[in-house]
Amino acid sequence: MRRKRRGCFITLIILVAIIMLSAAVLSPFDFGYPRSVSAAEAARRDTVVNTAVSWLGCRESDNSHIPIVDIYNSHEPLARGYAVQYDDEWCSTYASAVAIQCGLTDIIPTECGCERQIWLFMDINAWEESDDYIPLPGDYIFYSKENGNPGDNIGWAEHIGIVVGVWKDWIKVIEGNKDDAVSYRYIRVGDWIIRGYGVPNYAGISE
Repeated sequence: MRRKRRGCFITLIILVAIIMLSAAVLSPFDFGYPRSVSAAEAARRDTVVNTAVSWLGCRESDNSHIPIVDIYNSHEPLARGYAVQYDDEWCSTYASAVAIQCGLTDIIPTECGCERQIWLFMDINAWEESDDYIPLPGDYIFYSKENGNPGDNIGWAEHIGIVVGVWKDWIKVIEGNKDDAVSYRYIRVGDWIIRGYGVPNYAGISE
């Protein structure tokens, strides 16, 4: 039993090291737009990304995430009438607070739950589920590990982030409540844990 536990612990250390190394290797690259959009649309998308990044490093341990939760709770109407508590999971709360701060809740539905936020994106025809979709900065990315293996992911979403940019087949994402903080993730296009994307109609209000 001790050998098995030691083996699992070593495997975990190796996986963490690989993730950290990947982040260190990829961070210097120029993550941006994989295809062109109008200047007006890009400005809207950049506003969302810049707002999201402005909270980088906010975390539960020093209560610096509290203003994010407060922004969400100040929005009317409050989704489901539920005020998020400071010790709740807050990834969707963070993503929604970004939309609220940017004044874009007409194209980015607010929610404190990932799966329900997907339904809201579907309701406004702003949902993309294609496995080969290459996102743009400002798109909302949802994850699910429910399926447990590669293939078309239709599992229950349990996490969300905002796309910062794309470089080759890598996506840079910023997320709230990632290890209890706002931090980056690097993930490949088409990774099996990607549930899909909320794709706000930035062009529709930018032209």
